[in-house]
Amino acid sequence: MTMNTFYTGAFAVYLLGVLALGAWGNKQSESLEDFWLYGRDLGPTLATWSLVANFVSTVAIIGLVGAIYTDGYSVMLNIQFGLMLGLSGMYFVAHKVRSFEYTTLPDIIVDVTGYEGAKPISAVVLLLNGWLYVLMQLVGASLLVTTITGIDYKYIVWVVAVVFIAYTVMGGLVSVAWTDLVQGTVMVASVFFVSVYLVTDLGGLASVNTQLANIDPELLTPLRPDQTIIGVLGTATAFFGTLFTSQSAIIHLNATRDLKTAKSHIAVSGVILTAFSFAMVFLGGAAVVALNNAGIPVDNPDAAFPLLLTQYLPQEIGALLILAAMGAILSTTDTMLHGTGVTAAHDIFSYFRPDADDETKLRVFRFSAVTAGLAAAGVAIDPPGTIIVIYYLRAVLLTCAFLVPVYAALRWDWLSGRPVLAGIVVGVVTGVGWTIAGPSSLPGTFVGIGSSAVTMLVTTLAGKWTPDSLAS
Repeated sequence: MTMNTFYTGAFAVYLLGVLALGAWGNKQSESLEDFWLYGRDLGPTLATWSLVANFVSTVAIIGLVGAIYTDGYSVMLNIQFGLMLGLSGMYFVAHKVRSFEYTTLPDIIVDVTGYEGAKPISAVVLLLNGWLYVLMQLVGASLLVTTITGIDYKYIVWVVAVVFIAYTVMGGLVSVAWTDLVQGTVMVASVFFVSVYLVTDLGGLASVNTQLANIDPELLTPLRPDQTIIGVLGTATAFFGTLFTSQSAIIHLNATRDLKTAKSHIAVSGVILTAFSFAMVFLGGAAVVALNNAGIPVDNPDAAFPLLLTQYLPQEIGALLILAAMGAILSTTDTMLHGTGVTAAHDIFSYFRPDADDETKLRVFRFSAVTAGLAAAGVAIDPPGTIIVIYYLRAVLLTCAFLVPVYAALRWDWLSGRPVLAGIVVGVVTGVGWTIAGPSSLPGTFVGIGSSAVTMLVTTLAGKWTPDSLAS
């Protein structure tokens, strides 16, 4: 593959700018709370765009276009609907999350269970989730960059990983938030512009849909023949649950200035992201038509988006989409690496070393983020599946682990302790195990959630029906 000097130069400038922002953020962080939580002073503008940028990842751009290429508009029902429903639900639990005045999700789990040991147990699940998220971001970023630059994929994976890691460990949440502000606005504006350009270039939305129907009528259906209602509900539930159980979402909520900011930034972000989601779906449909009309073969669905950039769109228009995609990827990667570092240092290391000083915790944070990033890069060389597949697996992991146990315990005081911990463990094992085992008419999400709920109920009743209580 011949190197594209224009895109390679643009990519190099982009990486240098990212590193500069990381160095700037490092100078702005004067304490560990600054580094982890922006000093709990994240204002409405920064909070809104940080949430938007964090929400829009490689899945929402590269993965979504790939999913539309194979499944058409049905992704709106089983993926986008679940994500937006989860974001809406987050608005109604923001006050409860902030009322604890904690840092992370394991802090809340310790409170509702009454067991300090719940912190490292739940943190391990969150570490695995964060690692899977970083993995798919590196796959998407590297696939995009290698396609547009012509540089070998296996080299690009390590370049992207090293730069993303360095930027995150330097600046903490300060640089993450400010970079998200810049990247979020550029990302949304670029996608809107290019989607309008491409749809117009193909004769308008009606023309795009007509051509999609000629390619495959099933691309326009909300439910494809190989999909079932229960399967769609399972997928939507998995994505819905990730918003409630994401470590980064909890950290960002607790980093906001006050409850008003916490709730308003979710509401405004919801409006922006809803419009963005529709723009991406229309862009994805237009991409299928454009690639088909041009006779461009797509062997890997995740390659559809990069091929659209390099073999169909004019170079200047493609550059805008590259900015959008790289902004989406970096903003989510740095957030996940940041969350992974906080989880390791705050929820695991501090549990075993409660007397550790802030400097030591910061070293653990950086070591953990670097280790997780490099490990993800190693696996990204030969990823275990497409971006959407990896994303769905981590969605099942989070939802089955925490959605029912944590929020049921927040709702009902009589649920606590061992039943909640048992529900977390059983939910993870059954939900993820069922999903990995292979296709089934019953989604892994429902298996995990159901077994978690049953385990909690049985364990709670078993605890109440002791020999002493029965005798009395």
